[in-house]
Amino acid sequence: MLIKRFINDLYLSVFTSFIIYFFSVSCAFSCVEIKKICDMLDKVVGVKTPMMIASGTIIDENFIVTNRHVVEDYSQVVIRFNNGEIKKAFPIPHNHPVDLVLLAIKKDIKPDDNLILSISQKGNIFPKGMIRVIGFDQGRKSNRIYKKDNIIVYPILSDSIQSRIHTKAQSLPGNSGGAVLDDIGNLIGFLASGDGNINEVIPIHALNGVLKNISLKHTNDFNNVGKSIRLCADNLETAFHIQRNPDPFLIDNIFDYCWMTNNKQLIDQAGQTFGRLGELEKSIKFLERSIKLDPMSPNSLLSLAISYHLNRKIKEEKPIILKLLKILPEDPQVLRLAVQVAGLLKDKKMSQNVLNLISLYNKDALPMAEKFIENAFKN
Repeated sequence: MLIKRFINDLYLSVFTSFIIYFFSVSCAFSCVEIKKICDMLDKVVGVKTPMMIASGTIIDENFIVTNRHVVEDYSQVVIRFNNGEIKKAFPIPHNHPVDLVLLAIKKDIKPDDNLILSISQKGNIFPKGMIRVIGFDQGRKSNRIYKKDNIIVYPILSDSIQSRIHTKAQSLPGNSGGAVLDDIGNLIGFLASGDGNINEVIPIHALNGVLKNISLKHTNDFNNVGKSIRLCADNLETAFHIQRNPDPFLIDNIFDYCWMTNNKQLIDQAGQTFGRLGELEKSIKFLERSIKLDPMSPNSLLSLAISYHLNRKIKEEKPIILKLLKILPEDPQVLRLAVQVAGLLKDKKMSQNVLNLISLYNKDALPMAEKFIENAFKN
């Protein structure tokens, strides 16, 4: 019963709403520190669609970048510049799976080779020091610089083109699509999603694939994917308010629409939702796909570990936990799951490793962990 209650608590902490995935507290930034960072305030815009408010990043006088999941299948969005000016912007169709889209300030214009070259050159910059988010603050109705933090995982895009930077740099609702800068003001990516603790950033060099695959011939497919994104998000929001006995029609909609998006964030969110609703096989299917899209995603790995655990697939859970112990050795949720996996599999080497980590990062939990391991090896 205690283990079940613990797992349910984990689901509540990991499986958050698609719409409200940012809860971190922001921090003021003094604009006398680094002018290059402060200048970026004027290069971020608010983005409004019929469904949400998000952020965008100006990369050229004619073009803005935001997340693909923000624009869905709408033919135009409203943008608000930092000086209060309001304009329309128009999504440019492409067939690249990265969760980014280019918005044109003027209808029917496309980026030229110079812009593509410029982004390609920026993409060679590896982040210097910590990173921070600049996004549109819904409460203040203005742009804001948030507190910086370390990078947890920096992706190898050769492993997967949808791999992301994972960080504890802070953000708030409405920051999706905002600029992410390193310590010296380099634009290193665009905010995508998060769980209120670990946030995900699409690296700037991933934008090259979008720019190279822009074409009006992709319009129909682009809009169809956008429709799937919208319907997936709608059904996920409905499911968020359901605790048990979901309508089978809702389950089928989430499965079909979210799977068709090929969007890392939505596939991840669907897997988490299925897990919370007890649809464990579906949860595992989606989360395993999410891991293929972003092999080192801490949020996805933890969600998959929980679903394996609830489905009593402890052997399959073990390599996921071992990977998490390397990425987040200090995380109490990871350590508690690791203790249970080591004990259930009677793995002495893993048990000792986990106890060593607990003694280093969470000493108060050590006596209970040692007792669990001791009892596990007695049985």
